[in-house]
Amino acid sequence: MRAYFAIVAAWIALFICSPAFAGVQLRTVTLESGATLILIDGEFELKDDPVELAKMVLSSNAKVVTFNSNGGNVHAAIQFGRAIRRLGLSTIQIRSAQCASACALAFVGGVNRDAEPGAIGVHRSSFSEDAGLDGQSAVAAIQAVTAEILTYLVEMGVDPKLLQLSLTTDSSDMRYLTSSEMAQLHVTSSQSDQAAETQVAQTRDPNQQAASPTDEGASEGDRAKAIKFLTSYHEAWSGPSGRALAFMRSAYADNVLFYGKTMSRDEVLGDKATFIDRWPKRAYSIRHGSERLSCGVTCSGTAIVEWFAYSPKRGKTSSGSAEISFVWNPRTGQIETENSKVLETDRGQKAPDRIIAQWQQQNGTCRGNSGNDPETMRACDRREVVGAALEAFGWCYGRKGEYGYQMDWHQCGR
Repeated sequence: MRAYFAIVAAWIALFICSPAFAGVQLRTVTLESGATLILIDGEFELKDDPVELAKMVLSSNAKVVTFNSNGGNVHAAIQFGRAIRRLGLSTIQIRSAQCASACALAFVGGVNRDAEPGAIGVHRSSFSEDAGLDGQSAVAAIQAVTAEILTYLVEMGVDPKLLQLSLTTDSSDMRYLTSSEMAQLHVTSSQSDQAAETQVAQTRDPNQQAASPTDEGASEGDRAKAIKFLTSYHEAWSGPSGRALAFMRSAYADNVLFYGKTMSRDEVLGDKATFIDRWPKRAYSIRHGSERLSCGVTCSGTAIVEWFAYSPKRGKTSSGSAEISFVWNPRTGQIETENSKVLETDRGQKAPDRIIAQWQQQNGTCRGNSGNDPETMRACDRREVVGAALEAFGWCYGRKGEYGYQMDWHQCGR
């Protein structure tokens, strides 16, 4: 492998431009073996279009990408990473050309990934001085970027603890990863020297879709446990405040990467208590089928949760849906990382219509399918969980004297 990196380094050195470009430039590099690599050189900008990468792959039959980049725009780098994955490309990185900051996000898009020690650098994201953001806007922007990165890392099969490591390094500094760190965090993929050589020599259809990383190597047992935990979590969160906080105390690790900030369990519980005080009546439920999980040492994933909350004291309601991102340890049964981004909000909503719609969907499957179908019983179970959340919120199904076809959800006592 060292010899392989040396060959690549010798040829890439002929093409590296210094200083790096503002905006990436794409070049093809042909090795003595005849294999072709694509060099992405410069800093990522929003204007950079990954379509150009697809065109170059089609014209060159290249299947390996390498970088010479100090980073740049996070969103643009993520778009290049997704393009690399869609095209079925692998990534390789030599230390003399480095791939730092946002470039690391593009690098992990590779189906197979190899890098020399110290070739990949990470640090905390930052905004340009002329962004003109006030304090509140800056906090919201940081949370949005953190959620985007976390979701992307899960999508690429990378341990989200990479984000936690990045956040510990100031944006004015750089943390270069060791070989063991890259392997442990799944920044690089394990493969033999022979496989690495074959990676360059073989050709692949550039339109080939790479297999989704969300299910590769996942433990079905741990996946089932993670989904059950999510269900129990939101069932408890929809219940009385005391019960909700008691569940939260056991649900979080001693230290949690909580919305981009490392916090102690007590700090997280303080945040939850503040939310409960603001919204004492809550109904939360995971949208069935929205869960995307990858389980190894930990389970990381995303899911869509729908909610309806009410404050009797303030006479205010809140309703909508959000995508949650999390890392859950199946051995401890605790959350180690949590983040979310709001997808939709409902103005002026007076009833938990989203939660009722979930109940109706599961009720239809429960009653409409064959009793011999295992999915029928699972739908019936899910219906009971959603129904319990509605009942805890103060909603009842049907009134005295109504027939089944007449029954519907309504606020209890009305």
